[in-house]
Amino acid sequence: MVAMLIVMMCCGGDDDGQQKTQPVGMEEIEGPDSVVKVHRLKVRPIGSYSRVFNDLNAEHIAEARRIGIKPIASLYDAYNLRTPIMRINTCNDFHVDELTHSLPYLVPQATRLLHDIGRSFSDSVIARGGKKYKIRVTSVTRTDHTVARLRRGGNVNATVESAHRYGTTFDVSYIRFVCCDSSYVVAPQDLRGILAEVLDYYRDEGRCLVKYEIKQGCFHITAR
Repeated sequence: MVAMLIVMMCCGGDDDGQQKTQPVGMEEIEGPDSVVKVHRLKVRPIGSYSRVFNDLNAEHIAEARRIGIKPIASLYDAYNLRTPIMRINTCNDFHVDELTHSLPYLVPQATRLLHDIGRSFSDSVIARGGKKYKIRVTSVTRTDHTVARLRRGGNVNATVESAHRYGTTFDVSYIRFVCCDSSYVVAPQDLRGILAEVLDYYRDEGRCLVKYEIKQGCFHITAR
């Protein structure tokens, strides 16, 4: 069994997500029990994430309506959908968080995109000298039932129309990653930078829309 280490950004960095040029090498951080060696990898700066990944919510919703499912009240309704949806599970390409306010289902187009993003991210980390890392999926498809739960939890924005209701959209954390080999820990800010490079590529290819969410600590991604 592969041991997994959850790697988190200890500091959020700049609010606009600006990638700073960092030296490649290794740093040592004093931990509670020992010194942790944190490796730095080469990252291609792409500018402010807030400006690069700023596709409007209206664009996400329009695309989601075009290729997605009809919003459903609960998973039971999914069996009667004309557009199929697929269950996503933790696999070699990505890790799915324990979802409390969404369901792990996506339309096939979004499922393929998620696999491609996860695979490209892991391959990029390894190609630069790191070891196996996975992205973390933190939110997927919301139903009327899960939106109601969000509202009961105090999220007043849960009534706002969301691309998450169409099975086309998922959130990927840029704060937390899964390290599959704790013998080689990579600086979280470099993992975020590599993930941003991957998303920038697929966005330029016309395969997705992306929004950099500062408060939620994630990239909000809708398939195209």
